Amino acid sequence: MTTELQIDAVTFEVASAALQSAAEEMGSVLKRSSYSPIIRDMDDFSCAVFTATGDLVAQADYIPAQLGAMSLVVKSVLKRWDGRIREHDAYICNHPYQGAMHLPDVNIVIPIFFDGELVAWAGTAAHHIDVGGVNPGSEGPELTELYGEGVVIPPLRLSVAGAENEELVDLLTENFRDPLSTLSDFRAQRASCRLGEERVHELMRLYGKDTMLAVMSRMLDVVEAAVTRLLEQLPDGVGEAEGALDDDGRAGPPTRIHARIEKRGGRLSIDLSGSDRQTAGAMNIPWASARAGLVYAVRCVVAPGLGSNDGLLRALDVTAPEGTVVNPTPPAAVSIRHNSCQRLADTLIRAMYEIWPDRAVASSSVSFFCFNVGSTSPATGQQAVMADVVGGGTGATAHGDGLDGVDTYMSNVGVMPTEVVETNYNIRIRKTEFRPGSQGRGRYNGGLGLVREYEILEHPQHATFYAEQTDSRFAPEGAASGGTALPTTITVLGPDGSVLDTPRKTSRILQPGTVVRVESAGGGGFGDPADRPQELRDLDEVEGRL
Repeated sequence: MTTELQIDAVTFEVASAALQSAAEEMGSVLKRSSYSPIIRDMDDFSCAVFTATGDLVAQADYIPAQLGAMSLVVKSVLKRWDGRIREHDAYICNHPYQGAMHLPDVNIVIPIFFDGELVAWAGTAAHHIDVGGVNPGSEGPELTELYGEGVVIPPLRLSVAGAENEELVDLLTENFRDPLSTLSDFRAQRASCRLGEERVHELMRLYGKDTMLAVMSRMLDVVEAAVTRLLEQLPDGVGEAEGALDDDGRAGPPTRIHARIEKRGGRLSIDLSGSDRQTAGAMNIPWASARAGLVYAVRCVVAPGLGSNDGLLRALDVTAPEGTVVNPTPPAAVSIRHNSCQRLADTLIRAMYEIWPDRAVASSSVSFFCFNVGSTSPATGQQAVMADVVGGGTGATAHGDGLDGVDTYMSNVGVMPTEVVETNYNIRIRKTEFRPGSQGRGRYNGGLGLVREYEILEHPQHATFYAEQTDSRFAPEGAASGGTALPTTITVLGPDGSVLDTPRKTSRILQPGTVVRVESAGGGGFGDPADRPQELRDLDEVEGRL
């Protein structure tokens, strides 16, 4: 506990809520100001406010994969620029081994000064359609080193004393396939941070600097205390679980993720050392993303009602040896680490249910099908890069069926609207619908997966696509005697309609007329299927879900 200045409960609640509101408002500004569909339409971004030392105190809940991760970038900026941080500067970083997650997730943060003192930071993380590299979209399951995945940006100044760093912008412009989109989104992120700065200034003028610093400190203390108290109320015990990725990103053997969790009193010890060594391909999880997975899973199972800040991490003791898939040694490739993050989250949650079976739920889809294409704009003929994500079903619970066709666990992005795809890229969406029968059966059924078909138009296009759970051994599991969901399938049809033999994770040139179809996994079922209420059986029939 670090709070020194005593503040009354009303002031704390109102001021802390105002900081949370500032993070939410930052998100609104970024969404409305962004250029790219992946931010504007799919909401693949996060915004947050940090203490002067880089601890996250308030974050808008857009992407759980960025919860618990963004503060590491601020700390990297502080370390690299110690003694040289100035008011009105803005910093940019996407380096996965200096606090970021993978190269397309670019962090932009600004220091907030008040009365000449560094008092806080405002920050954003957003997924950009392309940051260079071998493949359009800056991802590739087959890549073996970080250097092939795009431009690696350590903590650098995007703006200096309020003026854009032209030399850096020129360098980035020459390395991005669609610099107009990417640089425009950088500026939208910076504008979002400036809004956060304004709101913090307003609060400090209203309550005083010392009070607001105490509020931020207490926000961390409150979450730490609440998590500790909630843990103390739960039984002690040990739980273990293991999950597997289909392969290593390069058609190699399955990759294991293992979690052993021990709860004693008010602390939770999480040991990931049983996980496999880092992979040959780009499935590795950089520490920032693994840390986010820990925060997400603990928050879901132990403290779902709490706000998210770095206070939660104080209740955890984590073992994750370097060189494993959950903490790789640089320069290991990490571009499709999110599939591995999803499996990590599922494994952590199942391990905690071994300790507290009354909190069990069935597993959700962790397939996370992603489709990146180097295309062209039908309107201008200029190069354009598309990135789309297809979700699946969530697991059923003791209280009801799972959700249909959503981006599960640590994701929260939407499927790109058909109209957006077809007006921005030479790609046709032939079908988007639920996948009947994909759910695990139970007293309560899992949610349905999705079916989506993409057709390549006009000219050959460079595509990267990948998904997990294409191996039926690793399909979403049921709970409490519930059934397993169907695995994900990916089918590629050539221009003549024949089925092409393609890997489940690949980067390749697709000819016009080629169709890529994904049928994503549903969620696992909960409880004995024989106990499903008749009214729900009737509804399944009426809605054609079986």
